[in-house]
Amino acid sequence: MPQPIEKKRKFPHQKRAHKTIDEILEATAQLLERGGKAGFTTNHIARRAGYSIGTLYRYFPHKLAIMREMADSELRQQEAAARTLLEGTGALDADELIRGVVRSILQRFSRSRARKSILSALIDDAELVARTNETHRRIMHMFHTRLVEIDPARFRRPTEISCLALSGALLGSIRSTLFYEPQSLKDPEYERELVAMVTHFVSAREPT
Repeated sequence: MPQPIEKKRKFPHQKRAHKTIDEILEATAQLLERGGKAGFTTNHIARRAGYSIGTLYRYFPHKLAIMREMADSELRQQEAAARTLLEGTGALDADELIRGVVRSILQRFSRSRARKSILSALIDDAELVARTNETHRRIMHMFHTRLVEIDPARFRRPTEISCLALSGALLGSIRSTLFYEPQSLKDPEYERELVAMVTHFVSAREPT
């Protein structure tokens, strides 16, 4: 039975819409990379992306909506990257895995000036903060669970609260460093300190 004509027309339209959104987000990232939030407007974004301002407003009512979508897109990428990393760790020992996870997170923060502007603009967005916390907690739970699988005697089992605390300690430290000492994100000594902190946190506690 042939498909309805409406369905045949829908896919190209959706494909164009996704392409337009991706190009708007990329233009936004480029502008933030170059100049931060100073002089950053929807007109600049539309011009950079090669679209009219009317086209941009069909997808995003204001620039804050664009930055929200960028943040959500980043969260999806973070979780996908974490899953890919953990799925490919069969040959790694626990210490290599911890270093790999810390390094991966550091690299995502250190390579983009746009991230700082987005974090600053959306710091009071309660819904986004809640989604961010939940995503990071899931990532930490996957990571911590994998460590227990590698060496159950060395690492304590993760809980919802322990994963929330681990996420806050690791991501909170990196976010703070991004704002106040961004040059340290590429310092090997800073990476070693984060690895030591995470290793201590996830290790089994001595009985008291």
